[in-house]
Amino acid sequence: MNDQVQRLDIGKTVSAAMTEIGRNIGRYGGLVAVLAVACGLADTYAERAGNVIGNIALFLLSVLAVFYMLQSRLGDQNIKPRFGAAFGFSLLSNLAIILGLVLLIVPGLMLLTRWALGLPALLREDLSVSEAMGRSSRLTEGNRWRILGLGLLIWVPFLIAMMAVGALTAVMAGEESLDTLPFNILINLAAGGATILSSLCWTEAYLTLSGDENKDALADIFA
Repeated sequence: MNDQVQRLDIGKTVSAAMTEIGRNIGRYGGLVAVLAVACGLADTYAERAGNVIGNIALFLLSVLAVFYMLQSRLGDQNIKPRFGAAFGFSLLSNLAIILGLVLLIVPGLMLLTRWALGLPALLREDLSVSEAMGRSSRLTEGNRWRILGLGLLIWVPFLIAMMAVGALTAVMAGEESLDTLPFNILINLAAGGATILSSLCWTEAYLTLSGDENKDALADIFA
């Protein structure tokens, strides 16, 4: 694959992710709806287990989103979700990122951008966890500030919107409404949507920086 450094276009990346969602709205919408209901029920009626269930559900959602987009864009039926390897990658990378954020914020953010494309690489190229980290590090070189900007573009508005919704709901319906099933479903619906969007954006960025986007475009032209 082509490792030549090129400029990542944030607008084009987000647009491609939104196009993928639009083409497969039933698939992605269904995944988010299932997550929202399941996690909403857990948060409401099994509060102690809610965080664990929610994290597992978001992990599965991100893996499936990457898997489906890779298959959709590349038409390669040999790509597998590889949940075990994906879990190992997510666990190790998240622990390192969290440690970096706790000790010094900047190292955590740098690790986040360095490994952002690791999951698509892991699934697409059938790599080990360490190989996926190295592959992502090479692909993101020269584009890490843009990747950080892309992540902030997705997650900062989401966090602001969720805080605003929570505050508005508490004012209008009382703080007890924040523990109700409808509110928990709404929050998880939004979290699922943001997870889908970010996963597809990382996948699109991977396809662009690895050169697979160009192969897909040529396939479309000569199809």
